[in-house]
Amino acid sequence: MSIFGVTDAVPENYIITLINSTFISFYVDNFVNNTQTFQINDARQLPIIIPSLLDIEEARRVVNDALLATKEGRESKLHIIQKRVDEFVEHLYLI
Repeated sequence: MSIFGVTDAVPENYIITLINSTFISFYVDNFVNNTQTFQINDARQLPIIIPSLLDIEEARRVVNDALLATKEGRESKLHIIQKRVDEFVEHLYLI
């Protein structure tokens, strides 16, 4: 699946960060599609909060850190990044 933003206000890194969070996974499983396959139509039904510039920058950093950790074979660091993603999204959605 490929993700392309339709507006500069919501860049792809931000969307990727959201859909990789535990909260959005829970939301999709319980309110959108309870199968194990996340599809593009599921993504279209997500409640997306328009990010601030700081939120956009944090999402960019998180995605870049995850890509770097994967490229360098440091999968153990991905657990720390997942925690950052979850805290970031929980802050956005005021959980």
